[in-house]
Amino acid sequence: MRLRIGIAVVMAAFLTPGCGSDHVVGPGSPPVSKYPKLINPYSVLDALQIAYQDKDTTEIKALYHDQYDGSSIDQTDPAPATVTFTKANEVAHVSALRHSSSIGSINLTSGPGRERFSDGADPPGWATIRNPFTAIEISDATTTRTVDMAHITMEFKFIPKTPDSSSPTDTTWKIIRWTEVRVP
Repeated sequence: MRLRIGIAVVMAAFLTPGCGSDHVVGPGSPPVSKYPKLINPYSVLDALQIAYQDKDTTEIKALYHDQYDGSSIDQTDPAPATVTFTKANEVAHVSALRHSSSIGSINLTSGPGRERFSDGADPPGWATIRNPFTAIEISDATTTRTVDMAHITMEFKFIPKTPDSSSPTDTTWKIIRWTEVRVP
């Protein structure tokens, strides 16, 4: 009798709606995404971190605006030159990481104080977050290379899309600009 009651309790726990995992996927259930909705610049950075680590070009395409403009300059170089990037360049970069047979894992570390602000030089509504990541670690079959970003200033600029019916806040965000400056 005790065995039957125990089995009944266990079965009830598994069959009771609302109990157990909230991520149950079955026929007709919408797929559960590991990516946050792009409802603010912070969620875009969180999605970027996941997509970069997973080498996910589909998500990378969704994060960058079509008019994205990126730039990087290494001021430690005796003859520094600015390198520019487009959305297609960013997607191609992640694709190259994905197709590399030697790269095993990538870890992008978020910084502790990601402060959002408005830059008066930007169009109205844009948002900026400076230095959202503190390090990147890339491991291959034989080595792990870590880049500490203490001497790198990164600035991500975000553009809102309003209205956007796919968002509970009626706004979604994309990366429109990125600048990176490596200083001595």
